[in-house]
Amino acid sequence: MGSRSTNIKQHYVPQFYLRNFLDIKGKIFVFDINRENNYSTIPKKECYVKFLYDIDPNLLKKFSHHENNYTEIIDDKIRILNEEVSAILLKNIGDTVKFEKGFEYHENEREKLYNFIILQNFRTPYYRNRLDYLGVSFTLKTEIKDLQDKEFLDLIHNLLLYGLIEKIYDLDFKLNQTYHIFFDHLINEILDFKIQLYNAGEIILLNKTTEKFITSNSPINVRWKPDLYAYHRALVTMPGKNKPVIDLGNYLKFLTIHLPISKEVSIFLFDKKYNKNLTLMHRGIGIIQDYNKDLALNLNYSTFLRSTEKVFSANDNFEKFIEMKNNKINPVLNFRFEA
Repeated sequence: MGSRSTNIKQHYVPQFYLRNFLDIKGKIFVFDINRENNYSTIPKKECYVKFLYDIDPNLLKKFSHHENNYTEIIDDKIRILNEEVSAILLKNIGDTVKFEKGFEYHENEREKLYNFIILQNFRTPYYRNRLDYLGVSFTLKTEIKDLQDKEFLDLIHNLLLYGLIEKIYDLDFKLNQTYHIFFDHLINEILDFKIQLYNAGEIILLNKTTEKFITSNSPINVRWKPDLYAYHRALVTMPGKNKPVIDLGNYLKFLTIHLPISKEVSIFLFDKKYNKNLTLMHRGIGIIQDYNKDLALNLNYSTFLRSTEKVFSANDNFEKFIEMKNNKINPVLNFRFEA
């Protein structure tokens, strides 16, 4: 897979997205969580892995009878969705900043936005590493054995993305029984996540303070519902080639999602049942000004705490988040807006 000279660096956070957090000089400031250092750069140089979504067509044939499968099919499909969502967001960001109003998008645009959210949430290396527990079961069900541990993990994750792309684009990749036996339990959980998005409340936040929104290598900042039966699930691999793989336990449900889409605008999604005080603002706009600047600060601090690798900002000011973390301060989200 490493012999070609094009499409080598495949980004798991889109460049178009990171460009929304540039400073006036066209740079983005980065804080590396693990190395505890910061620097400035450009989006092209961040959030990529070489050949990340490449998938061997010969291996793909074991799961799909689609006649047009090729090595870069996953990355190409993701790129199409990114381009569509980029156009939607750029228009709405501009309108929100200029007219101080919430997003106005058609149903198909909302569909694309939610597809972007679920793909972005599950396409990252962080999520890929969470699939490590599936290796033994995958070998038993597929009889694929001659791969290294990392190759197994890469294949499992990319096959999952392949089936997810089929669902969100309403395509037919002619997936066979082997695929469905092993991956349906994961696909169904992700699609349940999308149902939650449709049922969620939504607020557009316009940040007019100097505390500009930041983002991270995992841009979808999710706060999950506390549920022991979701966090401590068991994977059951039933003996026999045609027996399904079963997850015992509940699906993860979110309480809130914060998606900063630029340094000035973000989308806040919430479970209406557990956030009744916000329900009246559903599909509305909340303007953050100096008097409620603490909301932007704490949303950013939450993004900082949940980052697994890097944080990105238009401001070179990460010290305050480090100090808050060292002092074990919890982010408090106080939604108050002038009438």
